[in-house]
Amino acid sequence: MVLAFRMSELQCLMVFAGRSKAGRKTDLQARAVELVRLNSSDINIKIKELSSSMYKSLGSSSASTSTTSNQSASYSNPYTDPIPPSPPPTHKLVYPTYPDVSLKKLPFYKIEETLLKPCSLQPNGNGRFQEQNFTFYLTPGQSSDISNSSYRSEQGKPEYRKQIQMRFSLLETSCEQEDNFPSSICVKVNGKLCPLPNPIPTNKPGAEPKRPPKPINITPLCKLSSTTANYINVSWAVEVGRAHTVSVYQVDNLTYKDLLDQLKAKGQRQPDYTRALIKEKLADQDQEIATTSCKVTLACPLGKMRMNAPCRASTCDHLQCFDAQLYLQMNEKKPKWVCPVCNKPALVENLLVDGFFLELIRSPRLPTDEHEIVLHNDGTWDPLPPKKDDYTQLTSKPVPPKPKVMDTLSVDDSDDNTPTPTPGPSGLGGTKRLSSDSVDCITLDSDSEDEAEPPPKKRMRINSSTESQSNNPPGSPDLICLDDD
Repeated sequence: MVLAFRMSELQCLMVFAGRSKAGRKTDLQARAVELVRLNSSDINIKIKELSSSMYKSLGSSSASTSTTSNQSASYSNPYTDPIPPSPPPTHKLVYPTYPDVSLKKLPFYKIEETLLKPCSLQPNGNGRFQEQNFTFYLTPGQSSDISNSSYRSEQGKPEYRKQIQMRFSLLETSCEQEDNFPSSICVKVNGKLCPLPNPIPTNKPGAEPKRPPKPINITPLCKLSSTTANYINVSWAVEVGRAHTVSVYQVDNLTYKDLLDQLKAKGQRQPDYTRALIKEKLADQDQEIATTSCKVTLACPLGKMRMNAPCRASTCDHLQCFDAQLYLQMNEKKPKWVCPVCNKPALVENLLVDGFFLELIRSPRLPTDEHEIVLHNDGTWDPLPPKKDDYTQLTSKPVPPKPKVMDTLSVDDSDDNTPTPTPGPSGLGGTKRLSSDSVDCITLDSDSEDEAEPPPKKRMRINSSTESQSNNPPGSPDLICLDDD
């Protein structure tokens, strides 16, 4: 039956099976024969559909009637006779059951086994909301490996180092696909509702919020047994022009320490390579502007601390490095894999520890408190010299004078030149200090005729201590006037 197909039927069969439709007719027939030998029910139904449609288009009624079992051999007029009681085809497949879809690798999950290869979400009917069931099994070795990898997290929850992971993606075979959830998706594993990533809210009117692209850990919902099957029920909303797939894997959950060990075991970029790159960047390509050196910081742009494992991606063309441990820790919490220096993709498989900067950090020439260096055009380096502005600022900055504590004394410049202290329990000229924080004002009078007398406004005769206390408010400085009688 397959050898009688035309080119159009053979190409439709190849597209349905996810095979290449390019080539001669003999090549397509050979591929069709290989599909028949697979003895797949979906492919056999498609072959019958193509065969019946081909014979109907040729006007051969005998060939089309031979594909059905309950239809009579006599001729019937389809316009006058009623519909025959033969059952219609059970299900018309829209997409290939197992398309050749490849998913992007996740750095923190190492795939060990494929439990359910990418399978299409087939819509059944014209309804917007569809539902489909899937089944996968575990071998005795897989179930024991997953069970033995259990541990308690810091919150006391049971976790598994080896997990059963479910992923959704677009049905697209042209390139590797990222995780992508269908619209209005709901997943049940063995009859239990599976938690999904929360949708990201959007400000666009009428737009449905999308879920972040993440894999789903369904290990706690699965039956870790080799004798019973695990069932997955998926309900979603059909989108025009978009189809999705679902797949299940057994993975090993890695941490940033595991990736850091893998990065160090990969080796490091040779220091001579970085020296050649420095010479190339500082070469005098322009005669007017000569660049002989440049300043590079040893502090990671992520943590603002000195790097321990300086690295950069092979796809970056800058000299500045970043700390590998901090970079892996941040991507473990929120995977972005973007270079913090140039904002270009920096995937984990492209990271390399830079040997030149690693030697520089471990060098005894570098002070412990210095985070910047100067690279010269000959590939050498020196610690950053101290700035001259720092010394000029220290020398030119005036030192504020210290506050002086002054005692209040009454000095009488008379002929006998005998100074007498003013404060005391007795004496007409003595005054009592109201506050220790107040500043006393002392007026000195002299008998010398060369000095001019002060204006009358500033001269006050204080007769007693009670008058001074009543005239001056509390906390104000005491005014002492000395007269030379």
